[in-house]
Amino acid sequence: MDGPRSDARSRQDTPSDPPTLSLGIHRVLDGFVRHPMSAEFRFDPGFPLIVTLKLMAEEGGSVTWRISRELLHKGLHSVSGSGDVRVWPARSGDRVTAWLLLDARDMSALFELPVPPIDAWLEETYRVTPPEAEMDALDWDAFLTEVLDAPGPTDLHH
Repeated sequence: MDGPRSDARSRQDTPSDPPTLSLGIHRVLDGFVRHPMSAEFRFDPGFPLIVTLKLMAEEGGSVTWRISRELLHKGLHSVSGSGDVRVWPARSGDRVTAWLLLDARDMSALFELPVPPIDAWLEETYRVTPPEAEMDALDWDAFLTEVLDAPGPTDLHH
């Protein structure tokens, strides 16, 4: 579920929507070398099944991934995911962290995430849209357009 985010939305953000979570994270190379990066986690109640994660390198490049909200939440506390996105808990000294592994084509990247701020932010998203209400809030046409990065529905009344 990766790729650029479209502007399709089922409703506008409201003041009660969770704010964007901006964090410093690390990309881990060779298991030991850590490169600092910035990450932005966004939640749109119009697309409650996904979290949009924007990863930004210090050099200015960025990439955006869409990750299952449930997969991310579960992965902070136990092994979660398979295929392109996997998350599992870890410890780094005294800090509670999680590993995020992203696989795309022939490349993969491993990131170390701080669990407490992400966990608190996800809990806020669940207050806005509880798991049992995810399907009620979903605009299927907009969701499929968003996930598949397809053009919007065509107007057949020309």
